[in-house]
Amino acid sequence: MADENVKCPSSFECGSLGTIRFPFTNQNHPRCGVLAIHGCDDPNPDSPKFIKLTNTSPRFDVLYVEPLTITIKDTNITHYLGTKSCKTFSNNISVPQSPSTSPLGSLYMKYNITLFRCNKSLTLNLPRRFHNYRECPEYNIYYGPPNEDIPKGYRWPTNLTECSNIQLPIRDESDTNDPFSFLYNEMQLEVLLSEDCAKCVQHQTGQCQLDTQGKFYCAKGIALPLFITIGLLLILWRCKAKYGVVFYSKPEPQSCSIYFGVPVFSYKDLQVATKCFDSCRVLGDGGFGTVYYGKLKDGREVAIKHLYEHNRRRLEQFMNEVKILTRLRHANLVSLYGCTSHHSHELLLVYEYISNGTLASHLHHGSSRSSFLPWPIRMKVAIETATALAYLHASDIIHRDVKTNNILLDNSFCVKVADFGMSRLFPNDVTHVSTAPQGTPGYLDPEYHQYYQLTSKSDVYSFGVVLVELISSKPAVDMSRHKDEISLADLAINKIRKGEIRELVDPFLGFESDGGFRREIVLVAELAFQCLQRDRELRPSMEEVLEALRRTESGKEEGDEVVLHDDMKATHSPNAVTDKWDSESSTTPNISVQSTNQSNVDD
Repeated sequence: MADENVKCPSSFECGSLGTIRFPFTNQNHPRCGVLAIHGCDDPNPDSPKFIKLTNTSPRFDVLYVEPLTITIKDTNITHYLGTKSCKTFSNNISVPQSPSTSPLGSLYMKYNITLFRCNKSLTLNLPRRFHNYRECPEYNIYYGPPNEDIPKGYRWPTNLTECSNIQLPIRDESDTNDPFSFLYNEMQLEVLLSEDCAKCVQHQTGQCQLDTQGKFYCAKGIALPLFITIGLLLILWRCKAKYGVVFYSKPEPQSCSIYFGVPVFSYKDLQVATKCFDSCRVLGDGGFGTVYYGKLKDGREVAIKHLYEHNRRRLEQFMNEVKILTRLRHANLVSLYGCTSHHSHELLLVYEYISNGTLASHLHHGSSRSSFLPWPIRMKVAIETATALAYLHASDIIHRDVKTNNILLDNSFCVKVADFGMSRLFPNDVTHVSTAPQGTPGYLDPEYHQYYQLTSKSDVYSFGVVLVELISSKPAVDMSRHKDEISLADLAINKIRKGEIRELVDPFLGFESDGGFRREIVLVAELAFQCLQRDRELRPSMEEVLEALRRTESGKEEGDEVVLHDDMKATHSPNAVTDKWDSESSTTPNISVQSTNQSNVDD
């Protein structure tokens, strides 16, 4: 019989982890939650807090707790990964092989991968998307995509049944050929309420508990505070999908009015602003979401990005973009007005509306001569875009998706660089960040693609493609072009190296008729050529690119130039870019980029 006298606290304090609520509990009240956190009653708030997934499992350190998830760390795997030890793939690694269950709910590990440890004597014929890590002396490690990318109902190839398997957590980005680059010592466990518990809290009057026999019962008549109700409703979204539970959503609490320093909008308000996300209001689609035109109650015109629900990294992308944009203030970066709560089922970002479309739409989709951008405006766009990127790099941020679709123009053709979903904070004490290549075909740094090393020079390469687009009005990728010229970067390098720059330039820019424009276009082509070098060490920095563009526009004489690399000699004619170079000795033409030691980056 249920022990009706059991009373579960609505919350408890847990040192540096702060206030913890259901579905988590502590070791003093193990019947009051799905998972108990140990060490909360230690008088030292910074003492280690840990969980045990089973009675026999080792401890996992708790890093932080959110309404739906708990992030934990495996100290054993920390050491193994740090030393690239093949013990990482042993069965004694303390990672759950299946969700831990309770009558109140279950846990599952997010962002994980299944690896198969197979004897080297086995010859396996596996699908193409499987990788084989051969560096362990006694066995090979086979693995496919992360588990969240595998369709429901998928069955592993039958010849893997002879191998041991293990699930391990993964980090967000990785080199898929090296498991030590993507395996992680931290794992995120998410709670799913059981069907009984979901029904118990459905009407906000019940609290899920276990009786003295460990069986579920619903403690009735407990009025839960609104902040607990909101947390439970977030969990119920998943229960709805799994069990068909019907419930009604509640509005965001007033205490959520600020998130990372920007206003939080309710989903309802943004639904009204976009007329229920009317397809006629779509401004564009990206890799992570659809952008809609909207008008807020206060009259402001906005662009609202609705992140795709099916994208497994949408929350990380959402959090990343908010964190990046809230720390940046620059005239040439799009402003973030606010967002929905990161706990909301629908993730939306609200930006200032930039009325004149993207640079790509003006360069490639103009339906008439009235939409054509003359060279002075293109030069202005190049300088303002470079100014924004130089500011980002000075702020230790790499954009990672520089392209003409992410360069917005207002009615005065002022630049607003947008879309920071893939941007990365770049510590100033490292030379590169190792990460799986992300970006847009045609703009992706080939060295980054080959070696998985992201640097600020990756943005420089992408900006080089933008410069060529400004010169040529051609798209970065065009399948209708010759196979050696599908990539605009390859086309530009080939034309410039052969002295055929006239064939590259948009004929409407006045290259033949205006000597001043011809000089600037040639200098910008020189600059683009250097930005597009495959060796990143031969590319200028964004500060140097910005200074070169400013000096080109101002018409300063070449005697004021500073050579960027010792092996490059200053040229004495802007037509040097049309010379032919020996491609076998160097892919870099004999040019210099105008720069100073310190560029002025506008705040």
